Amino acid sequence: MEPDTTKIWTRSEVRVSFGKIIVESLGVDEAAVTDDASLIADLGAESLDFLDLSFKCQQAFGVDLPVRLVQERRIDWRDLSVLAKVLQDRYGIAVASEELRTVAPATVAAVLEHLAAKHGARRAPGDEQEVVRALAERMLADLEGTPLDLADLTVERFASYLNQDLHAPAAIEAVMSRFTVRAVTEYTVRRLAAASRLAPGA
Repeated sequence: MEPDTTKIWTRSEVRVSFGKIIVESLGVDEAAVTDDASLIADLGAESLDFLDLSFKCQQAFGVDLPVRLVQERRIDWRDLSVLAKVLQDRYGIAVASEELRTVAPATVAAVLEHLAAKHGARRAPGDEQEVVRALAERMLADLEGTPLDLADLTVERFASYLNQDLHAPAAIEAVMSRFTVRAVTEYTVRRLAAASRLAPGA
């Protein structure tokens, strides 16, 4: 079934329709689909469920949910390729992410020690915190324009997870828990508005 790309939606219609899609895709009770409900933590969505949700949103609204983009970002973070870019920008040294993954413990402090010992990187006081902050900023910037509610996830808070462990499960959880019903609804509303398919004042 092709989406009706001529339909003009109101915000409330988008919310109701998306709620029905969630109930159908995840098999959850309608009462559980609140605005603040996290699709993963509260409603139990898994990777395949997101593909189904994305497909159904495309059918209903003609809007793609960039779920694959978020998953790709998670892979980039896990393999430390984002950290490799931050280090190259800061020190002018190209280090393969495969090499960074051999450093233990998986902390920025250990990585910088490795960089100094093996590649002659000149370190200065405060480097560790600045690298962690630059990494957190870049990782969060990579998620702009996705259906995640990152409003209250500050760079400082995100950096605190990464400071303890570059593979910090808490950092990934902090991001993925923001796949909320409200965030996906608002993302869809913005896409419809950009296509002039949102009712005036909606």
